[in-house]
Amino acid sequence: MKEYNIKEPLIDYPWKMDAIRIINWLKEQPKEYRAFVFDLCMSLAYIDSTSGLERHLQTCPSCPSGFNSHIGFINLCSPCYEKNGTWQYQKATKPQSGALGKLSSEMILKFVEILFDEFTEVYSIGGTETADARLVHKDGKTILAEVKSAPLLTFPLLVKSNQASDKHLPCTLTSSQFRELESAIYMHNGEAIPLGTVKSDNWPFQPVADFLTNNANKERIISMSNIWNKARLAYENKDRNSPFYYLANASGGPPKIAKERDGWPQKESISDSKTSAGMDRTDDIKKGIYQVLKLGVINKDNPNIETALISNLPAYRHRKDYVDPFIELLWSTENSLEKNDDFEYIKKDNLKYIFDHLITLDSPILR
Repeated sequence: MKEYNIKEPLIDYPWKMDAIRIINWLKEQPKEYRAFVFDLCMSLAYIDSTSGLERHLQTCPSCPSGFNSHIGFINLCSPCYEKNGTWQYQKATKPQSGALGKLSSEMILKFVEILFDEFTEVYSIGGTETADARLVHKDGKTILAEVKSAPLLTFPLLVKSNQASDKHLPCTLTSSQFRELESAIYMHNGEAIPLGTVKSDNWPFQPVADFLTNNANKERIISMSNIWNKARLAYENKDRNSPFYYLANASGGPPKIAKERDGWPQKESISDSKTSAGMDRTDDIKKGIYQVLKLGVINKDNPNIETALISNLPAYRHRKDYVDPFIELLWSTENSLEKNDDFEYIKKDNLKYIFDHLITLDSPILR
């Protein structure tokens, strides 16, 4: 017998009400903000789910706003890259992968629950159940979904330590010392959202919820969103001439000058294809399409069940080759064949889509 539990997304996290506050604010904003704010929330989740943050902290002379130390989630120090054009290698901080996968799935489901009025209920499914999520459409149908989500940009953490240096050097701090320090999340282009002290209640989500919902920050938020969109375009078009290309995940290795001039380690990338945005990792696309087809086959005799792929972003780089051919594809089973004197046929009611919905924050397909 299968063991699984169905629950409300993010129910287990102490900062969930601040995440909900952010998404409720987002619902009243332009739709172009949606994927950007998802990345912001996932960056906060990266910070929250990384144990021993103080062990990854390095001094950085390029930090803005009086900050002097940096933790990043790609191998490139983005403040140094943006301020001086320096390819400063700093080993990426890696959250616990198991916890992060669960959190990423629940985060996008909470976004879908609040932002899409088509769905009246959204639940995360844990354990060994075939589907990752169960949604209820307003027409009464149940949607079983496979979830594949990953941020395009993972924004770094900035800290004010007492160990400033004109070089990148490890900070030597205990966890209790680290908890007393002022922090911010770096939004690129010299912009940062203050997070207060590390030990603050519901850190780091509450300070960001306060920042976004403060109308005085409207212009700054527009600027931050524009930077994210430039990175998205560079990622989608693989535009290595854009300075924003190397800030995004799955940017590969740096240019030749990084090794020749700045001493970049020979075999290190900035970030590899495993960090592709949304559902853009080819292994995830293949598994996702198989999983929704399996869900369809298992429930083929139940007309009240539909299937979906859910992600924060569509497969920008691989959609044409890996996703588009399946969007209009219909399937059925051999026992659905009916005969007349001249030929065999399948009634339209017995044909099903590979996936009924492709639910993403950008360019969703909702049948």
